[in-house]
Amino acid sequence: MTQRPFPPLPEPDRFGGPGWLARSGGVMNGSECARGLAVASRQQVQNLWQRMFPFFQRPGRVEDLPPVPDSKLVQLAEEAALAQSPALLAHGYRSATFARALAHIDGHRPDPELLHICGLLHDVGLMKDVAGEDFTWRSAAAARQCACDAHAPAAVGDHLADALIVHTTIGVTPARDGVLGAYTQYGAMVDLTGLRLAHLPKDFVAGVLRQHPRGAFKAELIRRLGKEARAVPGGRFAFALRAGFGLAVRQAPFPS
Repeated sequence: MTQRPFPPLPEPDRFGGPGWLARSGGVMNGSECARGLAVASRQQVQNLWQRMFPFFQRPGRVEDLPPVPDSKLVQLAEEAALAQSPALLAHGYRSATFARALAHIDGHRPDPELLHICGLLHDVGLMKDVAGEDFTWRSAAAARQCACDAHAPAAVGDHLADALIVHTTIGVTPARDGVLGAYTQYGAMVDLTGLRLAHLPKDFVAGVLRQHPRGAFKAELIRRLGKEARAVPGGRFAFALRAGFGLAVRQAPFPS
């Protein structure tokens, strides 16, 4: 694995960060819910606007998207990702590709290796539900194990874990939450609800969908959302369902 510098880790105690999750168990307080509702409302309006008036959106260029290296770490992450159901596995690949494309379009230069791994493993923790345990702990642990097995620097596991823990937090931004965490969410949201779909070239999206078909993804995702919400009452997925996320998934501009 090529040695490269890493940016400083985001503040761990921020809302949605590892410190917050350890302290709160993933349960959002009243002020966090209020801020989340405001963000969710803006996102729903943004998504509706983009879908109603696509001609106002200008897709970005992705022809020079940096490739994902065929490293030992990537190979281990792809093996770990196989623990997911076929529908979640395909979602992981689509999310990873959309995440890298959006970051590239927005002018960010995240490590393509690590962002790909975040996309692949962001939902691996959903394969089981544990009462009182936010599933992102399990996704982060899987990524850390891959980094350890690849003999990667400690910073690799730290950045992967931080990104996977924060990625379900509503209102993430690259400045506060890091490019990895923010774009892991943004790439997943393209596939989940169609948010920012208009920013990607249609032929690019069509190619990703051909390579990683959706299958019965919506139905499985909504079922797993419900199980996670029941496992962690008051958690981020429970909040998302109350804020209309399930409906947004059902109405995403994809047939299944």
